Amino acid sequence: MSDPREHEELLLAALAGLLPEQEPAVESRLRMRAALMAKVHKPSTVVTRTDAGQWVAILPGVRVKILHRDLTDGTQTALWRMEPGSTVAAHGHSHDEECLVLEGSIIEDGIEYFPGDFLLAEAGFRHKQFESPRGALLLIRGELPSDAD
Repeated sequence: MSDPREHEELLLAALAGLLPEQEPAVESRLRMRAALMAKVHKPSTVVTRTDAGQWVAILPGVRVKILHRDLTDGTQTALWRMEPGSTVAAHGHSHDEECLVLEGSIIEDGIEYFPGDFLLAEAGFRHKQFESPRGALLLIRGELPSDAD
């Protein structure tokens, strides 16, 4: 019995009280138990604590802490800490980029955005340079940088 579906069917039958007359082989029982335990112990939530992770300087006055990378989708979620007076140069996007201002403010194209403001730069959009005159903390979900592989 090497097909995982057969193990699941046998497990469901056992739970329903429809056990087969012959007990499965030891190897088969161990595989079924391992498959069940893998699902039981798999966490449903991945947590990154405030003090976990590493802040990495990517530009003068701009540091990033990666919270999650999805290599399949080619995206990541990160915190961006912008020091007062820092800027991010004009750039484009091959994926949608979501930005939530958590602290401070940023100015893009003459408009200032504050905590709670959400910006969506759709794939193909080209940002103008933006700045943070007073500093900011941003939550950004967007494409992986080219060196993230």
